Amino acid sequence: MRIATFNLENLFSRPVSMNYPDNATGLPVLSDFHRLNTLLRQTDYTDKVKREIEALDDKYALTDHAADHVQIILREIRGQLWRRSESGTRTWLARGAGDFLGWGELVRETIDDRAIDNTALVLAEVAADIQVLVEVEDRVTLQRFHDDLLVPKLQERGREPFRHVLLMDGNDSRGIDVGLLSRLPVESMKTHVELRNTAGNPLFSRDCAQFVCTLPGRAPLVILANHFTSQGSDRYGKRRKEQATGVARLVDAALTITPHVIVAGDLNEAPEKGNLAALLGHPQLKDAMALDAYPEKSKFPGTYQSGAKAKKLDYLLLSKALQGKVRAVGVERRGYRSSKWKPFASVTNTREQASDHHCVWVDLDL
Repeated sequence: MRIATFNLENLFSRPVSMNYPDNATGLPVLSDFHRLNTLLRQTDYTDKVKREIEALDDKYALTDHAADHVQIILREIRGQLWRRSESGTRTWLARGAGDFLGWGELVRETIDDRAIDNTALVLAEVAADIQVLVEVEDRVTLQRFHDDLLVPKLQERGREPFRHVLLMDGNDSRGIDVGLLSRLPVESMKTHVELRNTAGNPLFSRDCAQFVCTLPGRAPLVILANHFTSQGSDRYGKRRKEQATGVARLVDAALTITPHVIVAGDLNEAPEKGNLAALLGHPQLKDAMALDAYPEKSKFPGTYQSGAKAKKLDYLLLSKALQGKVRAVGVERRGYRSSKWKPFASVTNTREQASDHHCVWVDLDL
């Protein structure tokens, strides 16, 4: 049985600010986007809050309905922030979020259809029985991708379509959810979007989605699918450390139900930084890529871009009961263009890449 995890970086569209070749280019826009929505939710628009909103309006022309919004657009549902005079002077009307219902959204752009096709090619080549997916817009989009693009490639390889195509919306408004494709029966699915950290904010910036699958012989398998906070918005890893601790608690709870537990997904940090210690040091868990069954431990220890040690972001953490059942571990990298390996023939430039991430898989004798 093969189980895999892959960060797709969205299927059909993604925010413009998240689609630059250099991630650092879009970080200021993402920061402004989060700040705008934080300001708009304030119950009292103080002078300081007003000045910040005005500065963002000047920068992105948020309230200019005739402007060509290329990064952020303001959705105005009820009320007005201000009234403008002919000279452009603002007279504030809203005293707080109670007077104005609206929010900022990131402008999205369509992904190159060849990149989408290569995403399907990666998944078809890996041909997992259970496939964890990271950064998916929504379930309808995932079903469309599965039916229209993935199934034909699976059938070309003599593989059946997936029996279950599952996704639950998480906490991130940008449409980067975690999902699951499974040929095995799925008993249940559970979200953890409502868990809070010590500051009272959502613990998971996306979700730690819990799927319970039924193995041959009827034994349950718990999969905890994750997408931790990025290094761009959590530079020192405080949130990732909290998230790792939270998932470790969920692992402990799952182990009371079954010895078969997997933590999968994009944890957005290499092991050496230390913020994932609650998971990577958990006495019941082991990273599949750290096992001898992975033949390229020294050559390609990472899962992102170059595959270098510092680029290890994606994980399949296996419980003890599963570690002894591992038969092979691999990483499908051919969807990403690099001189370090031979990419798919259909990946002729960076715009055609399936993703910056690589697909990690493990074969288990179950």
